[in-house]
Amino acid sequence: MKIPDRKILTAEEIASLSSVYLAEGRKQESWEIKNIEIENNLLTARIRMKSVYISPTDTSGFHLTIFSTLEFLSQLTIIYAHVWAGLDKKIREGWMIECSVTSGQTIRDLNNIEVNMEVISIKKVGENILAVTKSRVFDSTGQFEARLKGFLS
Repeated sequence: MKIPDRKILTAEEIASLSSVYLAEGRKQESWEIKNIEIENNLLTARIRMKSVYISPTDTSGFHLTIFSTLEFLSQLTIIYAHVWAGLDKKIREGWMIECSVTSGQTIRDLNNIEVNMEVISIKKVGENILAVTKSRVFDSTGQFEARLKGFLS
């Protein structure tokens, strides 16, 4: 098959080719952090999906998406940075500078998602806090590996 030199898609063609998950299902997903333990530069946490969207094209049911993964990894980084700074409530805004995520096998356990986060570096830069983390997100059968760099301002 070859992409035509030029093609203008109609609204109907766009709709029939689009991911229902990205257009609508993503808004149905929510998660919660069940627990967090911090020891020096290591954070461990357990996540549970409170509501999920099951894609009609995935016959195996639920699978954790990169979008929810990035959300809770960002939240865990924000929490870690506040604890590191000695703050007991969120008073700083988090900004992601860069990230990379590699997906291994599919994570399908919506009640038992584990996170091991290593804070590679964290430091004050002026009034901001800059952090780099490396994380492993996994269940009994699958995993993501992620590296996030961000700051609190």
